[in-house]
Amino acid sequence: MRRDIWFRTDVVTPLPGQPSILYLFIDDGWRQLVNPNQVTHDQVQEAFAFGQQVIGLYDTATNALQAVIVNKQ
Repeated sequence: MRRDIWFRTDVVTPLPGQPSILYLFIDDGWRQLVNPNQVTHDQVQEAFAFGQQVIGLYDTATNALQAVIVNKQ
C-alpha cells in the first residue's frame, strides 16, 4: 500500500539490546522500519527538514514498512 507520510519520529539511540526503529505515521497509524540503514535514516531526516515528499510502502498485516521512497522534486 502506498501512502504519503505526514509525520516522522525515530529512535536515534536505542536502549541497550534493542534495535534502532524508524517510525512513520501513515494512514492514521504508526508503521515501523526496524534497523534502517544509515543512508535511509539520513535521507528521511533530510526530506522532512526540507519539506520533500516521503512515501512509505507497508505490509497491512504487520504494519512493517517494506520500502521508504524520498521524492526530491
